Amino acid sequence: MGNKRVPELRFAGFAGDWEERKLNEVAEIIGGGTPSTAVQEYWDGDIDWYSPVEIGKEIYAVGSQRKITSLGLKKSSAKILPANKTILFTSRAGIGDMAILKKDGATNQGFQSLVVNNNYNTYFVYSIGHKIKEFALKHASGSTFLEISGRQLGKMVLFVPLLEEQTQIGNFFKQLDDTIALHQQELTTLKQTKQGFLQKMFPKEGESVPEVRFSGFSGDWEERKLNEVAEIIGGGTPSTAVQEYWDGDIDWYSPVEIGKEIYAVGSQRKITSLGLKKSSAKVLPANKTILFTSRAGIGDMAILKKDGATNQGFQSLVVNNNYNTYFVYSIGHKIKEFALKHASGSTFLEISGRQLGKMVLFVPSLEEQTQIGNFFKQLDDTIALHQRELDALKETKKAFLQKMFV
Repeated sequence: MGNKRVPELRFAGFAGDWEERKLNEVAEIIGGGTPSTAVQEYWDGDIDWYSPVEIGKEIYAVGSQRKITSLGLKKSSAKILPANKTILFTSRAGIGDMAILKKDGATNQGFQSLVVNNNYNTYFVYSIGHKIKEFALKHASGSTFLEISGRQLGKMVLFVPLLEEQTQIGNFFKQLDDTIALHQQELTTLKQTKQGFLQKMFPKEGESVPEVRFSGFSGDWEERKLNEVAEIIGGGTPSTAVQEYWDGDIDWYSPVEIGKEIYAVGSQRKITSLGLKKSSAKVLPANKTILFTSRAGIGDMAILKKDGATNQGFQSLVVNNNYNTYFVYSIGHKIKEFALKHASGSTFLEISGRQLGKMVLFVPSLEEQTQIGNFFKQLDDTIALHQRELDALKETKKAFLQKMFV
């Protein structure tokens, strides 16, 4: 068995056991308060005053939505917390969201903030926030809502090295977090860029030409119904009681498998040729089919990359000749809007293939469709690459968190 007082992975030059501490030895734990909302003189001052809904998405708290006055601070249990030494920690209704305070400020009573003591590194403590959150969730109590008190939170036992090692670990995770934040920002920008192009490169309602167009193309786009652009095909499920229908070599998708990836490259379950024959499922052609979920999460989509079938939770679009598959996939947000608007059902909302086929859309020539489809494919591929890189960074961080702390 390894030594429980040293981490699995350590920077060179450090040795010896980490020391056991309680959280209230590492940081002063300070609650917040709310000035009376009936007294205008307490509000709209220059003191940042945070509520829990503002915390959790960013590493740093750089400014609050509401501010209080010095009089408001004095007339409430709110306290000024020091910048760069304070980790805001939500203690109720979403326990364990955190942010490092970058400017002196205060909070409402939904916090038990950690003001890190000398000889402890703020980012080191922030980096074990997942452990603090686990402890808080385990020990929270309350009849109206779960809450962790500062006294209870302070009892948490943790292990810490000397300040120099803490600082190296803190700096390491800060650099990793900054890289993750940068990738997240780039991904968000890419997604916003795509949304902008989707709005400009397809005709707005009531119009027959888009705002932005590739050079060399002119004239109105033509009005079509969706059932002219694609054959709309439902699915089916072979009897689960007949083993001969299952574990074959035909991909068979259910809606829960669709939505996170652009392409459907293989299903969780497979059916046999006999299962296909004995159900209303149909084989759909690769690269021409857009799987489209028609119930219980209407409008999730994926382009089929290998011939396959679906259950009855789909109205899949098999794109006809003279239409580009990725062009149709790129107007998926409009198809989803139509489907959600026209779905019906008493048990659950569902859109039929017949109803879906009535959707009116505008399409240009195949050559222009292909250029537009290729453009959005390149954009989607770039977004997917950035998402994979971001996911890999998050997994890397998770692995280091497991190995670099006791």
